[in-house]
Amino acid sequence: TTKDTECSAAEHPVDVEHQEGEAENQKTLNEIMKSYEDVKITLRDILNIGQETINEVIPQTVKDLLWALLSRLMALNRTARAIQLEDISENLDSYTNSLEEDIFQKMNLYGKDSYNPLDILCALLNCSDMFLQQNILSKMATCQFALPLLLPTHNSPNCMFMLWAMRDIVKRWRPHTYTESKGFIEENLVQVEMPLFSFVRLGQSKLSKSKILNQVLSPAQQYQDFFIHDNMEGGNTERQISDGLVEISWFLPVGRENSDNFPEPVAVTNLRGDIESNWTQFSFLTQVSSAVFVFAESINETQCELLAQCSKSNTNFYFIITPSGKGVSKETSESFKKLLSIPSIHKSHILIKDKGVNDGRLVKNIQNIIRHFLKVCVQVKLEDLAKTATELGIKVDENSQECQIAKECATEITKEIQDVVQYKKETIQLQGDLWKQVAQIEKELCRMRKQGNRNIEEYKSQLMKDLKMLHMKQNQHDLPDPMSKFISAITHLSQEEKHYFLTWMKFALDSMARNNLSILKDKYKDKCNNKENNHEELKQLDLQISDSTLGVEHFLREMGQFYEAECSMVSQGKIKRDKIQFCNLPGIAADLLIDGFPLELIDGDASNIPLQWLSDLLTELDKKTGGKCRMRVITVLGVQSTGKSTLLNTMFGLQFSVSSGRCTRGAFMTLINVKENLQENLGCDFILVIDTEGLKAPELASLEDSYEHDNELATLVVGLSDITIINMAMENTAEMRDTLQIVVHAFLRMKQIGKKPKCQFIHQNVSDVSADDNNLRDRKKLLEQLDEMTRTAANMEKKSGITKFSEIMDYNLMEDNWYIPGLWYGVPPMASVNSGYSENVHELKKYLFKFMEKRENLQQPQNIVEFIEWIRSLWNSVKHENFIFSFRNSLVAEAYNQLAMKYSQWEWDFRKQIHTWLISTENSIKNQSEDKLQPETCQEVKAKLISSLNKQKEIMLKLLNEYFESKTDNVQLVEKYREDFSRGVNFLQKELEYSVTAKIDETIRIQKGKYQIKKIEDSYQKTIEAKVTNLLNQVREKKIQLKEDEVEKEFENMWKSTIAELPKNVLQKRNVTKDMLLDLKRDLSNTGSSIKEKFLCIEHLDKFGNFEFQIKDHHIDIKWYSRLKEFVTNECHIKTENLAYTLIERCSDYVTEKVNTGEDYDGTYCQELLNMINERLREEDAKNLHITHEFDLDIKLHILGSAARMFQIMHETFLKTDPMLCLEKLKPYYLSAFKNIFQEKDETQSRAKQFCELCLKPAITNQIYKHLGKDIVEDILYNQSAKELSSRSFFQSHVLQKLLEEKDFSQYASYSHCYELFVKQWLKQYILKTYETGLENLQRKILSDICKKIKAVFEELQDILTVSDFLKTFCGLLKSELVISQMELQLVSFHNKADIKQFSMGH
Repeated sequence: TTKDTECSAAEHPVDVEHQEGEAENQKTLNEIMKSYEDVKITLRDILNIGQETINEVIPQTVKDLLWALLSRLMALNRTARAIQLEDISENLDSYTNSLEEDIFQKMNLYGKDSYNPLDILCALLNCSDMFLQQNILSKMATCQFALPLLLPTHNSPNCMFMLWAMRDIVKRWRPHTYTESKGFIEENLVQVEMPLFSFVRLGQSKLSKSKILNQVLSPAQQYQDFFIHDNMEGGNTERQISDGLVEISWFLPVGRENSDNFPEPVAVTNLRGDIESNWTQFSFLTQVSSAVFVFAESINETQCELLAQCSKSNTNFYFIITPSGKGVSKETSESFKKLLSIPSIHKSHILIKDKGVNDGRLVKNIQNIIRHFLKVCVQVKLEDLAKTATELGIKVDENSQECQIAKECATEITKEIQDVVQYKKETIQLQGDLWKQVAQIEKELCRMRKQGNRNIEEYKSQLMKDLKMLHMKQNQHDLPDPMSKFISAITHLSQEEKHYFLTWMKFALDSMARNNLSILKDKYKDKCNNKENNHEELKQLDLQISDSTLGVEHFLREMGQFYEAECSMVSQGKIKRDKIQFCNLPGIAADLLIDGFPLELIDGDASNIPLQWLSDLLTELDKKTGGKCRMRVITVLGVQSTGKSTLLNTMFGLQFSVSSGRCTRGAFMTLINVKENLQENLGCDFILVIDTEGLKAPELASLEDSYEHDNELATLVVGLSDITIINMAMENTAEMRDTLQIVVHAFLRMKQIGKKPKCQFIHQNVSDVSADDNNLRDRKKLLEQLDEMTRTAANMEKKSGITKFSEIMDYNLMEDNWYIPGLWYGVPPMASVNSGYSENVHELKKYLFKFMEKRENLQQPQNIVEFIEWIRSLWNSVKHENFIFSFRNSLVAEAYNQLAMKYSQWEWDFRKQIHTWLISTENSIKNQSEDKLQPETCQEVKAKLISSLNKQKEIMLKLLNEYFESKTDNVQLVEKYREDFSRGVNFLQKELEYSVTAKIDETIRIQKGKYQIKKIEDSYQKTIEAKVTNLLNQVREKKIQLKEDEVEKEFENMWKSTIAELPKNVLQKRNVTKDMLLDLKRDLSNTGSSIKEKFLCIEHLDKFGNFEFQIKDHHIDIKWYSRLKEFVTNECHIKTENLAYTLIERCSDYVTEKVNTGEDYDGTYCQELLNMINERLREEDAKNLHITHEFDLDIKLHILGSAARMFQIMHETFLKTDPMLCLEKLKPYYLSAFKNIFQEKDETQSRAKQFCELCLKPAITNQIYKHLGKDIVEDILYNQSAKELSSRSFFQSHVLQKLLEEKDFSQYASYSHCYELFVKQWLKQYILKTYETGLENLQRKILSDICKKIKAVFEELQDILTVSDFLKTFCGLLKSELVISQMELQLVSFHNKADIKQFSMGH
């Protein structure tokens, strides 16, 4: 530098220009520090945003250097310390004429106006207040910069012990003793006991002490510049004010022997300057250090005497000598001989580093010495060293009066906290169950989910009453002593003391939270490792972990709750306004917000907003800013633990909580002031930054309403924001699908209320320089996914015409994606900050402000009054939401489809087996006699059903598990759906159990109903057979030969006389229409008077359902639609018509199905019809049509009127199943038998033919038809290779494709209006087309199977003696296969004495 100053102006015209610069450049650092003596730089100052914040300005003055360092530190810029005044050497080319001059000037000018970074740092800290100092050191610790422990002060020869400044530094590490358990320690570094090693310089030393220290601390392959050294920019510049500075840094192990330098945490200090000039600092270090390493080239007699003064110290001294000559000087050797008499100095403590010893060997020796001391040395806490510092005349920063007063106030509160969970229940009760109940009732007032059958006005009235009662209970709570102390402190303390108080509270509460979490997590780990773990205990521990955090926000929230409760009582007139206690609290909170303190916007625990508290707080803010508070809002959203708070803190220098175990809950807001030089450009005075709780929080995932919690949060914060940052901590966008679903749906709702925020996607942990280009396709896919999700969400929200994400959000594919490297460079806790992180965040910040400057697609900034009203209306909208949406992952569609196809096959096999079982069971029931069909039998049948269902369920679950274990068809991609499909199997079992049980019950009911007819038939048949037998005997007794016509005449006379004697009209006729009208009356019993009045005029159903149902004006609530456009009303009319049509069709199908059974009418049929109608009208789409009760009545009258006629005919047809008619059908067969017996002919062939015609043929035909449907499905699925029917999704896709190909509008209309009916018709046509040549092959196959079983039974029954026994046994063996009419069977048995073998062969 001497040569630089001697250069003439003539030789260097640049120097002349530079010397003529602004006078500000000439100010010394001392003068700058003096200018900040009275008014320090504060945290509030760094939150002010100006032009210089957006565009980083190269420092022009010394003062600029301080602000540049500060802004870079706030942004976690790894190069923050490498900052100098503008390098003017770049402009030399225009002033030089030769290469030699150019080089000469550059070499001489280098560093002319440079400052040592330590000087700039010391100046900055001296100019800052204690809160900013704390923030600066916290940022430096994050960047792995060495921190000032003893700071030289500009207005005093003494230095300052920076204890308060380091209070906020919390680190995590894993000592080697924790390696096996994989545990870790998290603690504030000033409160951790660890050995301290100090490094000092005596005289001159050509060896860089700081550089050696960096190597000692740096993990293998991860060198870091903890301490500034002479090879760093500005590091070799002479220090002006930082001599006497003592820096401290730490080594914290990660728990790996091969990479950790030391197994336990170690603190290292570095004294800047010679110990002779900084004896106080050196004395302090000798008293607190386990060992002091002295770097020197030589030691003279004076220096030896100086060191001898430390003879009483217990500290061990090590000397690292770097001789300037060929070896150690004689004077140095003599000095060491004297020093060896000191107990703490041994010969082995003298390390000579000559030219033959490289730095690496020296570093290894120092590390070995430190490792040795770790086993034996005394450990110290930094906070305990304050006493030593005070004794030596060193000031301690936190000993200021304001700080100590605040500490006492905080300690008075925190000392009472033993059990956090219990303390929260006893001390801050208002935000507990009471507040959560208030939140639930407020939402229930909007959503009315639990209304049930209660009257809406009565229900609302009850809710309002409950709400007032809860507010009253809140207000009746006395102010607990801790809360009283808290409110008193923030009310009466000065502004500075108030900030100290809140910070002390934060430190104490965070420390408790860390300790509690550590203990609880250890317990949780032990329980999990215990093989006999109790799930209930784990659940309780889980709840304790979730509830074990206690922060300042809880006290502020409780304060707000007392205010809310009081305001509620005032509004109800229970408290007079002159009796209000807490009216000053909103003003105090507003002051905190102005000072940059984050305040809670949304209570994440209760998912609620204290609107009165928030409104009054913001109103006070409006007053304090003079009504000039136009605001822009920036919000961040993302999944939990993706660095959202860190991103905002880095971008704006904020203080959102980021420590472990203290994840953000709900949403917090911080107010940033916009400087005057930027207000006009941005069009606003303040920026409100909102940090949100992470979506998809694991601790909330098990809660029933966790999805609602996320959706409410996303909807609200997006609605409030002008710019929304979507934070994604992964490169693969597929992993963000869940978050994007929530966000897209939230954005869609914002469209509904006219908000269109700017969207920025932040892809974190992406460090590749080519990420932007390489991920263009991914971004395109992301946009496609967003578009798809938008369409899906729009359909779900019934918002037509919205197809693109850009219609909801201001989003540019090329500009609105940011790829940011991970925060850490290396492995924490020794990792430094990645320089790319801060640089990219700064670029994002610049872009956001430029966007706000352009004001494109942005609404006008809101003032406070407008913002309050916006929050109210938006929160009201959120409370009215139902959040009923859900999305399916489409990236695994193919794997999912394959699984769905397999599942459809397994499902069909399940259904087929149960269908086959049902056919057999129905056959068995129909073959049962009345005495055997008892309740016990019914229970046995149902027990067998349950057993069969369980067996098939186990088979299906086994197939499902085997499929997943096989890893075929990329099934691992849909592992998350395994549980869904497993649940589907259970649902299928329950569905089949319900439907099959209903069919069995109906079969049993029908069978029991037939017994009356069967008894009569049996009685009549026995009477006829007795008469026939009697006639045979009479004719035989006469012993006369009758001709054939005479035999027939005798038989005819007997038949007529017998029939005449039998009773007539044994079955009673019912009035079905009348019974159904009574059922309808009961169904409409809860309707209004007008409906009842109309219903009373109806005497019978005959006149209803004769013509096509017509929609009339009184069927639709015209008043509701009066404010809508005409075409919307017409559309609703069409939809109501369609609803009526589909409902009538569905009910008509049901009636036809019952009529075709040929059985008698049952009263349950009408009940089922009414249930079908009521369930359909309760569905969401039907409700949205706003149909009236008149429609309800008229549609029921129409459907029941039509059904009543059909059911009446069904009933009368059944009555015609007269036993007489059945006997008449059998008359020819009895006559034939009579003639054959009388004439003594061989009846074997004729009787066998009778058996086939009357018994087997009808039974077999019936069995074929029962199995035919099942076999058609089986044939189509497996033999026709119909992929379009292999799963639901393929089927739906195929149907849509056919619609597109055929282009038949009527088909489109039918599909759109009634999907179910359309699909039924489509399937019918598909089957008809598939089997247009007939079903003979399938029928023949079923017949073949039945015949095989019949032949097997015939072969088994050859040894039975009589035909009667043969037939009885035959029917018993085939009772589950065939239903044979007993009447016909009795006829075949009548006087049948055929040979069994011949009879069976005759079939």
